[in-house]
Amino acid sequence: MSLLDAVVAAGPIPPDSSARAEKKRYSELLSKHLAVEAADGLRLQGFPGVRPSRGGPGERAFQGGLGPKKVDVSYSDEQHGLILAVSVKTISFAPFGKNLKNRFFDILSESITLHLRFPYSVVCGLFALPVASSRDTTPLRQTPTFHRAADLLATVSGRQEYTDPGEKLEDVTMLLFEPIHQDRETPSVQLYTVNPLEEISEERYFRRIKELHDLRNPHAAIGDTEPDPDDE
Repeated sequence: MSLLDAVVAAGPIPPDSSARAEKKRYSELLSKHLAVEAADGLRLQGFPGVRPSRGGPGERAFQGGLGPKKVDVSYSDEQHGLILAVSVKTISFAPFGKNLKNRFFDILSESITLHLRFPYSVVCGLFALPVASSRDTTPLRQTPTFHRAADLLATVSGRQEYTDPGEKLEDVTMLLFEPIHQDRETPSVQLYTVNPLEEISEERYFRRIKELHDLRNPHAAIGDTEPDPDDE
């Protein structure tokens, strides 16, 4: 189980010359596999019944404040409804900045509609961009898309109280990935917090989400599973 496995499972990324439908299929596959691996990571932290499950039920729809909303990764129960959500967003193909604001507003829309109905829910974002987005500067734009995205997402990450604005998310983490290319297989993933922009380990990422849940739900804290090597 790892987020790297999701990149591998998505297969070789289509070349930039590919048809739009082929690119769309790759992005959807990547998002689907990232959701599965993220759910597995949360299960290892002690969350029971997280969806999607590997080979089982997939994403789940919840009746949000602005209508029904499908949630990529969700933890819920009959008593409280939605407790924890992770929204997966990907931009896989250049020009990476073209759809940045669209994805940004998509994640805001999800956060608003979920928090309107479930103000106590912990809504997180996993925002994936290829490594190439960290070096796509031009003479007129010296800041790579990855860093522009981090600055943008930092403005909506860090919702601390259930009374805070619904458009903010409890956490947004960025995933910088090197996909499999047809001429080579050297996939990789790196995770970064956005406020501040710092690299973190995958284990630490999932523990951060658990800690956010426990702070919001002290009466139903998941508790510790294994020692965090980053804290030693």
